[in-house]
Amino acid sequence: MITENERQNMMQFLIRYFGVDPSQIVNLSDYMLEATYDFAYRRTEMECDF
Repeated sequence: MITENERQNMMQFLIRYFGVDPSQIVNLSDYMLEATYDFAYRRTEMECDF
């Protein structure tokens, strides 16, 4: 389970860097939010490598 602070940080990352609509992610479970965040973060890392 993630803390509220971690949840807010993940949501801000997705909103800021991927233009995600906050209303689409506010009700995500912790598991789905974390999986979405991990995918998006890995994608930015791959883009930086190119």
